[in-house]
Amino acid sequence: MSLPHTLSAQDVQVWLRPGSPQLVSVAEKEALLRRGVSYGTLLTPEAPPSDHQVAAYHAALERNGERTGRLVAALTRQILQSERPVAVSLARAGTPVGCALRRLARHWGRDLPHHTLSIIRGEGIDRAALAAVQQAHPGADLFFVDGWTGKGSISITLSQSLPSSVPPRLAVLSDPAGVAELAATHDDLLLPHAALNATVCGLLSRTFVEDDAAGQAPAQQGGGSPSSALHAARVEEALRPLDQTAEYLDALENLGLRAGPGTLPETVPRPSRPWETVLERAAAAGVTNPHLVKPGVGEATRVFLRREPAGLLLRSQTHPDTQHLLDMAQQRGVPVHIIHDLPYLAAAWVSPGDRE
Repeated sequence: MSLPHTLSAQDVQVWLRPGSPQLVSVAEKEALLRRGVSYGTLLTPEAPPSDHQVAAYHAALERNGERTGRLVAALTRQILQSERPVAVSLARAGTPVGCALRRLARHWGRDLPHHTLSIIRGEGIDRAALAAVQQAHPGADLFFVDGWTGKGSISITLSQSLPSSVPPRLAVLSDPAGVAELAATHDDLLLPHAALNATVCGLLSRTFVEDDAAGQAPAQQGGGSPSSALHAARVEEALRPLDQTAEYLDALENLGLRAGPGTLPETVPRPSRPWETVLERAAAAGVTNPHLVKPGVGEATRVFLRREPAGLLLRSQTHPDTQHLLDMAQQRGVPVHIIHDLPYLAAAWVSPGDRE
């Protein structure tokens, strides 16, 4: 049984199966996480995008659209320097990026196969899906595509959960953490799809594993159908009337084509462990668990959309890429601290509750 997502087969092969996660509210999720339940087994159904989200998405597409197009073109160019590249996007934030990479490569006379699969901190990469990709493209160079980095958790998870034969080549549009092998920029910026979730990602939910599979090392690399072992997702059917996936991918494609195949990455210095500044600030506020600290405008936005935010750091009170965060923080009574030398545009931390 396949997921009725709204991504085109011309853009991506989706390696996710339908599943039935434990559906919880944000408050219930936070309580379960504090009791040690794996984040990868829980899901909060997505609400329709708020006015703040919609406004932030459209503003980012208008304000940062041309730059985002250049970043997509530059990353495509970097990946196509390999003789046999395959884009393996990390669902969800990497999925629209991978689709755009494939479209640009096709325009520029190259075939860039694109698959999307799940990676979950604490669970690792979906090894069954990875095995299927390797079987389809033996000997190819796999590039693991994501939208942005925060403090490098996905990079660490890749390195720890990939087979030793697969290099952890992380390729991103924005790498403020300084951990990706390929990056179109090391600047922190609001990529448009960071402001929305399922409605620009084929209606796919965040990925999860079933309770009985959580923590198990997937041993299905050889033989048999991988479908029964795949990580899962659900389609956010209630949001189907609001889906903008096709329009967003068309916009990324057109913006990337405008930039052209000779576009180079931005010449921004690679940061060195910038998250340490944010961890220190969070610790001073009483949050010492690094998993609760989310540096970067994309990760901070997700805290406000999916978690219980307890603090927000901003480099500037007037930067347009973080206006939506300031608005949501003021609306929810979350303390805001302006740190002019913050190495990210924004950072947020999650409420630790009674204990971390």
